[in-house]
Amino acid sequence: MADHERMASILGMPIIETPVLIIGSSMVGMTLSTLLAKHGIRDCITIERHSSTAIHPRAALFHPRTMQIYRELGLYEEMYAESLKHYDKHAGLHIVETLAGTHLGTYMKDINDGIENISPTHRLFLTQQMFEPLLRQHAIGNGAVLRFSTELVDFQHDQEGVTALIRSVETGEKQIVRAKYMVACDGNRSPVREKLGIKSQGHGLLSHSLTIYFDADLGKFVKDKYNGVIYVENEHVRGFFRLDKTGREGFLVVNTAGKKGTEDSRHPSIGITDEKAGEMLRAAIGADVDFRITHLSPWNAECNVAEHFNDGKIILAGDAAHVVTPHGGFGGNTGIHDAHNLAWKLALVLKGKAGEELVTKTYHDERYPVSKKTVDQVFERFVGRAAPDLFADDAEVEEEVPEPHLELGYQYHSRALTTNKLVSVTSDPATAKARPGTMAHHVLIKTKDREDEAYPVADLLGSDFVLIAGHEGSAWLDAAKVAVKNDSTLPELTTHQLTQDNTAFYKKYDVTTAGCVLIRPDGFVAWSEAKCATSGWGAMGLPDAEHTIQCVLKQILCITPERSVTRASSMASADSAIALPKDNGTVISMATEVSKRERALKQENDDLQRQLRENEERLAQLREFSELQDKMAMLAMRLDLHTVGMDPNELSKLA
Repeated sequence: MADHERMASILGMPIIETPVLIIGSSMVGMTLSTLLAKHGIRDCITIERHSSTAIHPRAALFHPRTMQIYRELGLYEEMYAESLKHYDKHAGLHIVETLAGTHLGTYMKDINDGIENISPTHRLFLTQQMFEPLLRQHAIGNGAVLRFSTELVDFQHDQEGVTALIRSVETGEKQIVRAKYMVACDGNRSPVREKLGIKSQGHGLLSHSLTIYFDADLGKFVKDKYNGVIYVENEHVRGFFRLDKTGREGFLVVNTAGKKGTEDSRHPSIGITDEKAGEMLRAAIGADVDFRITHLSPWNAECNVAEHFNDGKIILAGDAAHVVTPHGGFGGNTGIHDAHNLAWKLALVLKGKAGEELVTKTYHDERYPVSKKTVDQVFERFVGRAAPDLFADDAEVEEEVPEPHLELGYQYHSRALTTNKLVSVTSDPATAKARPGTMAHHVLIKTKDREDEAYPVADLLGSDFVLIAGHEGSAWLDAAKVAVKNDSTLPELTTHQLTQDNTAFYKKYDVTTAGCVLIRPDGFVAWSEAKCATSGWGAMGLPDAEHTIQCVLKQILCITPERSVTRASSMASADSAIALPKDNGTVISMATEVSKRERALKQENDDLQRQLRENEERLAQLREFSELQDKMAMLAMRLDLHTVGMDPNELSKLA
């Protein structure tokens, strides 16, 4: 048994302790476990009720942001090579009347047209069936614990964590898992979300859709013409093919079928038979071709988002938090972005380097608006591409936002950033400035430790906080090193100084040659300072650069009571603008201002000390009740276990 499994026994049932229990080991759950292992949390447990990874070729289109994440994990080249075996690098999204018939247009002629200007990674097609074995091997190699053929029976949660009962699907053996956090990656019908009573909101059920898996040789219809996603639009069927470049691998998704605009047309999977599915497939191909249907998969087309992404220390991710139709490939990608946002936060909280609100508050605050926007945008694509006749002209359909804006231009606002408010959820990554709340937009840089080559800023990201200073900004780097050295509560911080030839970076990140940019482990700009650092004002009540950086980091990490860091940051900006006094009037004015600031800082310090005393009193009370609380939680769990087949005599003996 692994070292992390500390065994105990309740009613003869083993207890396993783990930092994080992940429910669901599809792409999202397995990616989260891999990212946690990368951040040093290697003893988490991921369970999956299926016996292995995906067996059907779902989720084919990977967005450039997603590929940046897998680039950080060292999987990009392997995924790219595997993709090229099956798909053209320049595949597109086309519209046809039938596969053998008229070409009606295109939604995206080349999925990678212009992408090199805004991302170090490309879009690519790679099915879940091909990808998940690669991810599984990588996850296990990095220390992730994956348990297939294992299901969640029940769970309880309290202020300290989650107690879950899990069971082997194959043997029926049960175990109790005690976790500090539980992440539900258990799909759009999430039993965890249902038990928590978290409702979903959005656009409801759009159609009873159908995926038809089949064997056929459709090569003559796609070779040298198009592969990837091919939308079908005719009087019999509306949906899309996903085919590889040989025309032999793929499937047909049917969103609506039959007479357009009718209620019946939105339920193609109801009462489905192989014969009916064959008629739909034949109508979509548009030619007399031999085929064999291998599997029919009915599913509900929905575009909805959960009202909340967490309940205490239970967190929703992937389809459990938001569900969309496949149009644009946003489902799996958005879930992977959830995992990327969450992993570094969990890791720092579990290591004692951040406050719990970094997980319990900022994850929802950042991911919910982006997910809501994505849900609404995918709904727009579903209406426009699959069912324009089913929705009234006054239906709440947003104007379509270009793919790059959704994939690389989404923005965050939370306490874990130094933003003031969220003006817009998306922006154009080609033209927008990289400021707090945005991704670290793509630009080539040269740093003093790699002067001989220009490389993507993304090369620096993915592990620690990163501070990048201009070629005249070494004072910020020195201050950062002092700040982290003098405060052991702060996490690792890596620093890099640019060389003089970095005009593109200064313009894109809106800083001067003496400024700096702080980027979080998930690649989002957390804070930036356009001007130079100053030192020596501490005795006058003004913050030195290292104090400013400490304040910034503590806000981002939710270590201090919630308050904006804008004050400290703006004061540092003011410092950089202060010149030596030239006359007595300036001296008096400065002395007055310093006095005001000293009084304000003293009051702020008194308030913090009072809050600290109050928190210590509350903690003392909680400690007195913690033992009783744990006993009550476990007693409740024992009663639950009684209902799932435990011996009443054994339970009565314990009582």
